[in-house]
Amino acid sequence: MTHAAALTPTSSLLRLPAVLARVGISRATLYRWMRQDQFPRPRSLTPNGSTVAWLAAEVEAWITSKPTTSGGTFGGAISFNATHPA
Repeated sequence: MTHAAALTPTSSLLRLPAVLARVGISRATLYRWMRQDQFPRPRSLTPNGSTVAWLAAEVEAWITSKPTTSGGTFGGAISFNATHPA
């Protein structure tokens, strides 16, 4: 069975620009994470591997597997005291 035959009608593929935009990282970071097995690898769409795409479901699963932030600000909260300016 080929990869195309294994895809369901609801499966969608994302090309590199869409993956970078969805995840919000650079190309270099994406490929580094793939080398380190920290991000899903793409599927080859051509016999020689020159055209690849990622399964949208795998990218979404990777995103949802990441912990959420605490909702605070980066570097801690900033407080202002109106009676004693800094």
